[in-house]
Amino acid sequence: MNKLKILIITLLCPLFMLAQSPFSEKKMKQIESQKIAFLTNDLDLTPEVAQDFWPVYNQYNKEMRAFHDKRREGPKKLNKDLSNLSDKELEKMLDNMIDGFEQIQTQEIDIKKKYHTEFKKVLSIQQVAILYRSERKFKGELLRRLLARNKGENSENKRKR
Repeated sequence: MNKLKILIITLLCPLFMLAQSPFSEKKMKQIESQKIAFLTNDLDLTPEVAQDFWPVYNQYNKEMRAFHDKRREGPKKLNKDLSNLSDKELEKMLDNMIDGFEQIQTQEIDIKKKYHTEFKKVLSIQQVAILYRSERKFKGELLRRLLARNKGENSENKRKR
């Protein structure tokens, strides 16, 4: 168990030591490869199951990324200069954005339902449960590391002042 923890920490540490923007393409690829290692370890996939699982999971990730990109479009509209819009135009934009939230939530649920069914075709139900838990664990660990890194950078910046 300790070896597993050490392996996971070893896989995650290089990601957080880089000084690049957290959203650079290189960093995103590193996160993705660490996520793959993390999930592979937690799921304990045989080579045969892994061969069937990863194409399904990669397609799921691709659809979810596209969905999240689309979901971010609405709030981005609020970042533009709103003073150039009339109250009527602004109200219409906000109403459309709110109306779109329900459609967006439905799309996310549809994607998750679709891939839940697909995951059950290639994994045991125990492994599906572990997959969902492991994804949450990975995101939590990633967030904790990023927050710790940012906290360290902030305290470093305060010392320089």
